[in-house]
Amino acid sequence: MLAMNFKKISLTVIFILIFSSVQAEKKEKIWPEKSCSDLYDAIGLFTILADKEWKKKREEKAAFYTSVAADYAKIFETVCERE
Repeated sequence: MLAMNFKKISLTVIFILIFSSVQAEKKEKIWPEKSCSDLYDAIGLFTILADKEWKKKREEKAAFYTSVAADYAKIFETVCERE
């Protein structure tokens, strides 16, 4: 009986993971070119700021800027149309 429940739970988890990964790839709305351009510029700005902070040995600020740049890059990848 325990083995049967484990199989059901395993199959349910696998189904949820597959479905959520398919949904994650789906693009609902493409942002306007101006917004994407501004977002792209912000990614560059935060990358430059992170580099400057790393060189000054301010790891906490550098990690923050790196994280923001990565978050913006993921948003850009999700909502901006690639050429």
